[in-house]
Amino acid sequence: MRRRTPLIPVALAALALVATALAPAATAAAPDTVVDGLVSPLSVAVADDGTVYVSQNFAGLITQATPGTDPEAIFADEGQREIGGLSYSSNALTFTATSQGGPANARVYTLDGEGNQTQIANTWAYEKAHNPDGKQTYGISGLSKSCTKSIPQANRRGVVPYQGMKESHPYSTTSAGETTYVADAAANAVWAISASGTRTLAVLPPVKATVTKKIRKAFGLPKCTQGKTFKGEPVPTDVEVGPDGNLYVTTLGGALGESLPVGSVYQVAPATGKVTLMAGGLMSPIGIAISPTGTTYISLLFPGVVMQQPFGGDATVFAEIPAPGDVDYSAGNVYVTQSDFMNDGSAPPAGAVLKFPTDG
Repeated sequence: MRRRTPLIPVALAALALVATALAPAATAAAPDTVVDGLVSPLSVAVADDGTVYVSQNFAGLITQATPGTDPEAIFADEGQREIGGLSYSSNALTFTATSQGGPANARVYTLDGEGNQTQIANTWAYEKAHNPDGKQTYGISGLSKSCTKSIPQANRRGVVPYQGMKESHPYSTTSAGETTYVADAAANAVWAISASGTRTLAVLPPVKATVTKKIRKAFGLPKCTQGKTFKGEPVPTDVEVGPDGNLYVTTLGGALGESLPVGSVYQVAPATGKVTLMAGGLMSPIGIAISPTGTTYISLLFPGVVMQQPFGGDATVFAEIPAPGDVDYSAGNVYVTQSDFMNDGSAPPAGAVLKFPTDG
């Protein structure tokens, strides 16, 4: 029986260090720009031949950059849905589509080399039927009626206790064998999709934080909430298969994760769905990639860094990038999207895919 050694050893001190912007200087060599001028490139996948696929999420596009040729758009969504969740396996590109306003619509597709599109899952339909986090309670529990009433109406959403809602936003995909795994940022779950259909592999645990004065003021809450426990939705953002066969999932931490280092990395066992916390104290983790030797790369959106942690070693800053989005590893290189996240449309698109060489 092959020994399965966990990846991403818990290094909370080192990871928390990054969240407070006290980490050492970046170690990566200068990158090559694979493609630039992109709108909201939040997902990247690299094929074995070096072809790079990148989503322009809010423009509803997938762009292909094949070595030696000019980048070209290979898919444009007619329904103007958000397109993302790219992964490449078995000569096919997997991607997700989620409605941007209007009626709910969330699907997972494959796109083959001939441009043939095939739907492999309707995650919104599955979520409506099952809502696996429906029994989880989010928000601040234990508030008196008078305290609840004193919370401004505009600030109650996500604060007053509620059960997991029926909503789907498939954000990331990966494949192993005949199964495609999907991290759903709205359902707070990891789906497993195969020829037999869609099933819930795992539900990620809520984020927990004590309501401090800082949190209270940030969310516009009354003093009676201070000291209570705030349970936020985990919001999984990426899923990757490690060389040990397990899945590794990053979670953003919902609204709390936009201002506090409450993001995490979880290991999920494909056979059982068992969820194990591997690292916490991360500030807005968005993407994860793992090399064949177990070196892990994690992009942190708001600190603007990509972390590197060799198997059994300490976490360090690999690269400093404004608002890094997704990250992928292929043939000794790390590919990172520069998301242009803060661009409100008043400036030319500045999103890009950067390619960093590595030594492992």
